[in-house]
Amino acid sequence: MTEEIAELDQDRMIVLSLKPRFAEAILTGTKTVELRRTTPKIQVPTRALLYATTPVRALLGTCIITSVTSANLKALWHEFGSRADLSYHEFKRYFEGVEVGTALELAHQRPFSRMVPLQDMRTKPSRFRPPQSFAYVDTKTGDRLLQMAA
Repeated sequence: MTEEIAELDQDRMIVLSLKPRFAEAILTGTKTVELRRTTPKIQVPTRALLYATTPVRALLGTCIITSVTSANLKALWHEFGSRADLSYHEFKRYFEGVEVGTALELAHQRPFSRMVPLQDMRTKPSRFRPPQSFAYVDTKTGDRLLQMAA
């Protein structure tokens, strides 16, 4: 992983908002692909901070996005569905109304030893606001959020 960290995007990280079930599945390694309706504009590899939405409302860990693939939904399901930890019905419902989706391949999942609750992240200096889907944070802000988990 040392080689890969040297290649990480040094300018920014991405915060992924996830249902708690999916955040846990990523951190346990049962989910190695995150599907999105919108394609993030990132260089790979990029560090991702995993934010679990309500009722957890906390940062739970990190992973590395190693690949970003956009494709029509049939191809996306065929190639990545088995690694996304959701049913075909959930997949169809999530992508309703769009023709193309995006798969983020994930690796090097690391749960925090202590989750970082939203109320802690909202204090100075980070004043974190959880994104609807994802948000970019500069490395200075990302590092502050990571320090809160230490």
